[in-house]
Amino acid sequence: MPTIEQVEVLEYEHTVSFRYDGDGVRLRDDVVPTRTTQRFAVRLRCSDGVEGAYVVLWSAPPYAVRQVTALAGSLVGMDVAQRELIWDRANRMLGKTDRIGVGAIDIALWDAAGRAAGVPIADLLGRYRDRLPAYCSTVGGGHGLGALASADSYRAYAEQCVKDGFLAYKIHGPGTGVRAEIAALEASAEGAAGRMDVMTDPGKSLRTLADALSLGRACDDVGAYWWEDPMRDDAAFGHRILRQRVRTPLLMTEFVRGLEQRVAVALEGGTDFLRSDPELDMGITGVMKTAHAAEALGIDLEVHASGPAQRHCMAAIRNTNYYELGLLDPETGNPLHPPVYTDDYAEDVTALGPDGCVGVPAGPGLGVSYDWDYIEAHLTDRAVFT
Repeated sequence: MPTIEQVEVLEYEHTVSFRYDGDGVRLRDDVVPTRTTQRFAVRLRCSDGVEGAYVVLWSAPPYAVRQVTALAGSLVGMDVAQRELIWDRANRMLGKTDRIGVGAIDIALWDAAGRAAGVPIADLLGRYRDRLPAYCSTVGGGHGLGALASADSYRAYAEQCVKDGFLAYKIHGPGTGVRAEIAALEASAEGAAGRMDVMTDPGKSLRTLADALSLGRACDDVGAYWWEDPMRDDAAFGHRILRQRVRTPLLMTEFVRGLEQRVAVALEGGTDFLRSDPELDMGITGVMKTAHAAEALGIDLEVHASGPAQRHCMAAIRNTNYYELGLLDPETGNPLHPPVYTDDYAEDVTALGPDGCVGVPAGPGLGVSYDWDYIEAHLTDRAVFT
């Protein structure tokens, strides 16, 4: 395996258009507001000309770049095969932080290792599957990014997703209280009409246990496949109450940082499934550690968010169910996803095959080609370590 000679950290901007108001009504073209979000990328240049890279999509927040730069210099001179050592050092060094910045570095290391070996990352991990059953994960309603807001709009989009061939449909609801969340879920189930699994993810928007129990009863009534992060806190005790009173499987730990902490939530009875994200949970290495821990406990691990790193992880995990294709909207497509690829890689409905699955990139490493010209054109800062 080659050694790392240079680490480059690039910060860039991605502008999102708010085309709809909070009620899902389209704004006039001359009054469309925009929001500029900060993203970043890591690029490794190694001996023998090997490169490895990862461009952050939407999970990792921009402040994580400071953790990346804190670690970047220590990578120079190391072998790209030393991912476990690098992961362990980073886990200790950033022990007083959330460690999110490690994710982009670890993914770039896996990309370099795959390119050096000439094989996809999934093959290095141990491929279990080639096709990933996918669900439509919607943009949250009422946020101005798309047309979803009313219960009727969620129903109509569910009907469209059935026609598109999705195997499941997960809503990020209106975010305006438990009654609106329940109405959107019930309408989605009506639109799916038993032809897709249905899930809901309030994103910790419900303030009380009582509200969460109300939504949980609605999940049982519609036969939801899972429900996700309903309550504001992550306390295992309160979530044990939900598991005792709600039959629908509970999916937690998207907001829980640290491998040990995620596993502890499961051991304390706070969740049925575990959640892990390569951008948030210290990379591909962190996701696979969580997946293997979940497997040892006899529970499932669901990979959070979409992207090539997520696809390679899921391809190598047995105890997982669905790929999160999103965040999608019937009018705006995938508004949060930056256009950072020069090949045909996509994270929208065009990625879905007739089997309701998405593929795993077949090229070496992550198997995608990044549009560095786009990133350079939107660059806000650069740090180089040699």
